[in-house]
Amino acid sequence: GEVVTYNRNYVSNALLREHGILVHEVRSSELSRGRGGPRCMSCPIVREDI
Repeated sequence: GEVVTYNRNYVSNALLREHGILVHEVRSSELSRGRGGPRCMSCPIVREDI
């Protein structure tokens, strides 16, 4: 799988990678610019139907 996380989540990101998850890191400073978290900032991403 793939996730979008903050780059400051060093431990969580490392654990996710150890379990084969592709981690896309977002700079934490972008939060204030986007007025939301990683999920809110990624809503425009096109996703395939499940």
